[in-house]
Order: sequence, then structure tokens, then C-alpha cells
Amino acid sequence: SPPLDLSPNTNQPPTIHTTGQVLLTNTPSALTFLLIGWSNSSFGSFSLPLPLAGYGMTGCELLQSANSGSIPVVFTGPNSATFDFPIPNWPELIGLTMYLQAWAHAPGQNAGNTIASNGIRWQIGF
Repeated sequence: SPPLDLSPNTNQPPTIHTTGQVLLTNTPSALTFLLIGWSNSSFGSFSLPLPLAGYGMTGCELLQSANSGSIPVVFTGPNSATFDFPIPNWPELIGLTMYLQAWAHAPGQNAGNTIASNGIRWQIGF
């Protein structure tokens, strides 16, 4: 099956006083989540990307520091979902960079029955 894909919604970029949005396609199940990280080079003592084959996720890598917990996404149709991120009107946030990656329960895709998406870099603007 096609890989889980994460992409920014260019019509709803992450800007202060708006709601930024990312789109997910090829979601294999209703158990799909988003992770937010502050780094794409390290996660604790681990260098990124971190291969996840040791966790049964052959072919998948952790691409960001996963500082958030798993955040549910909203399904918009078969195999598609969105994640909306309300951004307050705080000028101090302009220039803040976040790294996003999704994961989903994918029965039969690998030993861990879980797949990870590509990662995206999101920078808050105004």
C-alpha cells in the first residue's frame, strides 16, 4: 500500500492568530496520530533519523524529537485526515520551527503493525 504521507496545507500555513493545518493521505486506519518535535537532528541521546526496524517498523524512521505526546488527527474521508493547530496572536512565536511526523496502526505492514510518515518542517510566520 502507498506510504502514509504528511504535507502542509498551503492554504492554511502556520501563522500567528490563525489555525495552521497539515494534511495526511494514505492513512491505513483510524488509529493515526501526529507527533511534534523541536529538533530534526537529535532525540535525547539518539541521532536522527533513527531507524525503527528494531521496534518492528521495518522501513520506517523517526525523523524528529517527538516532544509531544501522540495527538489524534481528524478524518476527512477514506484514507485522509487533517491536523489543525491553533496559533495564538503572540508575535514571540514568529520564526519558531517545529517538526511534524505522523504514525498509524497498519495491520500487516510490518512486525510492529505501525508505520511512520515523512516529516515536515513547519515555521510560524505572520
